Amino acid sequence: MCWLVLAGAACGPKALTLPGGSSTPLADLAPVAQALDHCDTSGTLTAEIGLSGRAAGQRVRGTLHAGFAPPDRIRLEAVAPFGGPVFLLAGGSGRATLLLPREDRVLRDADPAAILEAIAGLDVAPADLAAWIGGCPGGAGTIDNAARYGPDWIGADLAGTAPSRVWLQRSGGAWRLAARTSGPLTIEFAEHAGVQPGRLRLRRPEGSHAVAIDLGLAIKQVERGIDLTDAAFTLDVPKEAVAITLDDLRQSGPLRDRR
Repeated sequence: MCWLVLAGAACGPKALTLPGGSSTPLADLAPVAQALDHCDTSGTLTAEIGLSGRAAGQRVRGTLHAGFAPPDRIRLEAVAPFGGPVFLLAGGSGRATLLLPREDRVLRDADPAAILEAIAGLDVAPADLAAWIGGCPGGAGTIDNAARYGPDWIGADLAGTAPSRVWLQRSGGAWRLAARTSGPLTIEFAEHAGVQPGRLRLRRPEGSHAVAIDLGLAIKQVERGIDLTDAAFTLDVPKEAVAITLDDLRQSGPLRDRR
């Protein structure tokens, strides 16, 4: 499990500075449609993710192969340069199983967001993580209260997901999703190729109920609409695998600095 914790550069580029001050209500929502129209199409998504950064004051680094299918199915594999995967995570309908094949340990039937929190400090639902990787703000709400901040920025509330705000930036004549703020969490979208971001940055200061995170996700080899069978979202767990709990995962998992 310690493969994800390496001594390496953890911080990405300088944090995005979002606009503030006065704004003008946006009557024409064409820029919003330009940036987010692709988010109306739900389907499967696969990607390779290079993860680096810090969570709870510890370094996190690794390569993940990810697969998602609506409404909330997820599969993650943490791969290493040699040998089999470090861990496998798969599930849906609000429950998932995490297998540590090198240690013959398994965490069964847990909330996938809680598993992700134990691994990387971020309790995010699979559907939202898939949306972010695909260049969408996530959440079930619609855009509301859109406003213009100068010539190159638009901010809008994500209705039904409080408190959350979407930020669009104009670059090279096109509007792109630049950030989503959700309470203390900021998700930055950068290095776009069309609507697809090449990099995400997830930042959250330390709070009373959450650890501080600053995570970078380098996104590669994104494919949409491919056939992912039900078997992709289940795991074949060896009979000899020893059951562990979420607390066990937090104490001895990939966030523990063993240096």
